Amino acid sequence: MSIKQRITSAYRYIEPNLFFIGLFGCLGFPAYYLIWAYVFPQPYENLPLRLVCAALFLPFAIKSYLPSLFSRYKEKHFVFTICFCLPFFFCYMMIRNEWSVEWIMSFMAAIFLSIIIIYDWLIILICTTIAACSAALLGYLSMDNIGIGFHYSYLIVFSFSYFTGICFNYRNRIEIESKQLFSRSFSNGIAHEMRNPLSALYASQEVLLELLPETLTDDPQQHRLISNAEIHKLRNIIKDNISVINNGHSTINLLLNSIDSQKISPHSFQYLSINDVIIDALNVYGYQQKSDRQLVTYQINKDNLFFGNDILLRYVIFNLLKNSFYYKDKPNFKIVISVYSKNNETIISVKDYGKGIPLTAIKNIFTEYYTSGKKNNSGLGLSFCKKVITAFAGNIECYSTENISTTFIIRLPNVTSSVVEKMQFDLMCSKKILFLGYHNQLLSDMNHLAFFYNFTLLYKKTSSYDVTDINTNNYDCIIIDIDSIQNELLTKLYNHIATTAIKVILISHSNSAKEIVLSKTYQPYLFKYNHIDELQKKLITQIFTHKTPVNDGFITTNVNKAKVMLVDDNVSLRLYSGILLKNAGYDVIEADNGRTALSYLEESTVDLILMDSQMPVMSGIDATKEIRTNHLYSLHQNTPIICYSGSLDAEHREHLTNIGITDFLLKPSSKTTLLDIVHKWIDA
Repeated sequence: MSIKQRITSAYRYIEPNLFFIGLFGCLGFPAYYLIWAYVFPQPYENLPLRLVCAALFLPFAIKSYLPSLFSRYKEKHFVFTICFCLPFFFCYMMIRNEWSVEWIMSFMAAIFLSIIIIYDWLIILICTTIAACSAALLGYLSMDNIGIGFHYSYLIVFSFSYFTGICFNYRNRIEIESKQLFSRSFSNGIAHEMRNPLSALYASQEVLLELLPETLTDDPQQHRLISNAEIHKLRNIIKDNISVINNGHSTINLLLNSIDSQKISPHSFQYLSINDVIIDALNVYGYQQKSDRQLVTYQINKDNLFFGNDILLRYVIFNLLKNSFYYKDKPNFKIVISVYSKNNETIISVKDYGKGIPLTAIKNIFTEYYTSGKKNNSGLGLSFCKKVITAFAGNIECYSTENISTTFIIRLPNVTSSVVEKMQFDLMCSKKILFLGYHNQLLSDMNHLAFFYNFTLLYKKTSSYDVTDINTNNYDCIIIDIDSIQNELLTKLYNHIATTAIKVILISHSNSAKEIVLSKTYQPYLFKYNHIDELQKKLITQIFTHKTPVNDGFITTNVNKAKVMLVDDNVSLRLYSGILLKNAGYDVIEADNGRTALSYLEESTVDLILMDSQMPVMSGIDATKEIRTNHLYSLHQNTPIICYSGSLDAEHREHLTNIGITDFLLKPSSKTTLLDIVHKWIDA
């Protein structure tokens, strides 16, 4: 970074506080003249020099009212003012006052102030050096001997002050910048992960509007009745939309709420089945083609629990699958996911037989913004995966043989390990637990556990308990002494919390426990109370036990007329756009990338191509270049190609037009926009 860039960066950093700096400078320099001249008289004072310093600070205080011409020089003025008014002025005054204690302390304060205002160590070093030398020179010209009162030990004190201030300020600045970088990368990652499902969701609404008649009537000349096949189609689309919304909502909320000082917060962590999470991930992953699922082999010797979050682990599996599928066109490509136990930890291995990663790249593979051999990749996925697995108290490693395979190894500790127990202990202090009952020993033991774990314990007598209390208290768990509660209240209580995430523990301490049947789908945890150790174990188990739900998909049809080719790696967008085009009377051909599209165009013709600009394997841009220049596609050199993209600026449009793109369509587009542009070029 050049000195000019450093100065610009330093100015932007302090600019919000310049008004207060200017105000203190304008008032402070004249005010301290009165203090040092009359209240605590010093051997030397200089009012004109102080007024010059005050004048230099004045533009900071009135910067909003200065002419625009001043803005050209504001950064230079900023550096000169701080350099002249702090290290130069205080060093000069210290020399003229014969190195008195008051001015030595003032000079040290000036060093700290300059470091706080200009955080860049190099600028401060240059400014301080120039200022101190200039002050010494001016002092020498004014009084010949500048060493009166000087001692070499002062240099040690000044150096310590300078370098200590630099180190602390630099560390603070690095921490701020790393938080900003993490926030940017995290928000970019969310945007990247959510753009496609949201686009698919938007497109599906257009399909719903297309399939639903405006009114229901038997008159075929007016409006048709909706058919059973269309009803089935509508229901499937709605189910898919609900799935997209739920997954997107839970993913965004979890990811946003899980960030705490650049780390994944463990507040949502629970015991989870590794097998269930991986199977769920494989079932809901957005494969480009149905056949892609057959490329993934999953094998597990024994299912184990891990302590973490299902959405976050699914996010990791999604990223590893996405990276692997990037090279799925390589001969004999496949992905093997294995789960096994070794040395008190569970190991998840994700191995793909793709291109492999060079040895020089592996050491940086989990670094933010680093990518290896992939176009249009943000380099955020694996770095966030590393944060997730680290938050699970585990580790993720990468091994690769170039042109053969790449293996990611995830190591997760067993739930009985000391590191997991430590995490649970730390998390218990944020829990809120309600105890309902009369048993004194049980209440006493609950109080002991509350003191030990520092969780919030509320005690209520069952005879006077009102279930509406749950509406105002966000309980994590309710412990009920079933020997002291009426069945009617117990059923009422269960019905009130059945749809919530609140855990219920039923405790019996008598020999004849009453029969409890609340629901066929969910039974609270019931055990006979004997000792506080058992109560502690059962409480921790229930607090961190989790249950999970599922998902669904759908199919469509075909019609006939002019041929439109849809080339997009997003299977949902191809599906929805295809339905709209088919219902408008077009014959639709689908391709998931540029290479697949070119293979079709070698043997058949189409009337129009809708092409996504960015796709794996071969982008729409590269495919367009081939169509326009390769003789194999001579029949399509004048075929309209509509670029389908998430964002297009003027410069990008011009570039795409030059390589042969006919027109542009923003993603997602409404039904009207999509059909208008297709009609426009097919009818041209």
